[in-house]
Order: sequence, then structure tokens, then C-alpha cells
Amino acid sequence: MHPHQELSVNSGLHVETSSRRFLPTAEIVQCEDYRSAVRLAWARRNRPHMTQRQLAEECCLYPPHVSSYLHSESVNKHGARRLDLPADRITAFERSVGNHAITQYLTRLGMLTLMEEVIETRRP
Repeated sequence: MHPHQELSVNSGLHVETSSRRFLPTAEIVQCEDYRSAVRLAWARRNRPHMTQRQLAEECCLYPPHVSSYLHSESVNKHGARRLDLPADRITAFERSVGNHAITQYLTRLGMLTLMEEVIETRRP
């Protein structure tokens, strides 16, 4: 089995092999924030007919919260902040959608922060 392939049981009905893929850097750099990386991962899922309910079941997420994680607006009509995908569910989410978009975004963000720190410490 390829290192990025995993066997997963989908609702106990059948076993499927899903391969997580890396998305093009050009798509990752377009992500303005964590929410947009989550939405990109969902938009580029390898099972286009997968529903938010299926995603919730596979990732052990509360189904009504999934629509909040995937909503384009970070604030609802009452001004309350929408929920973000919990960090401890990133791996399960990426496994279900079949790509590494969130990890790619966070890695890129971390590298930029690290480079900024290196540049700052080298200034006279």
C-alpha cells in the first residue's frame, strides 16, 4: 500500500481505499485564513457526492456544526463568530476529503512565520 493510502471503513458497509493528495501551491496561497483552507479542502474532496452528514459521521463531528465550519462567512447574521474545525479533527477531516489542504496551509503559514523570525533576528 502507498504511504499516503489508508483503508477506511465507511459506515461499516464497505471498506474503501482513499489516497490523500497534495493540492497545487497556487491554490493554497489563495487561502486567506484557516476557514478558507478548510473550505478549499472540502471543495476539492475526492468524493464529490459526499454530504456534510457523511463527513460528520466519518470525522466524529457534531453534524450541525459542519455547516458552520464550511460556511463562507466567519460571522453569522447576528454578529456571532461561526465555529472553526477543531484542530484535533484535522487529520480525520483530511482523511475523509482525500487531500492535505489544511495541513499545507498551516505548514505554509508556519514557514512564513519562521522566516519572518529568522529575518528579524538577523537585522542589525
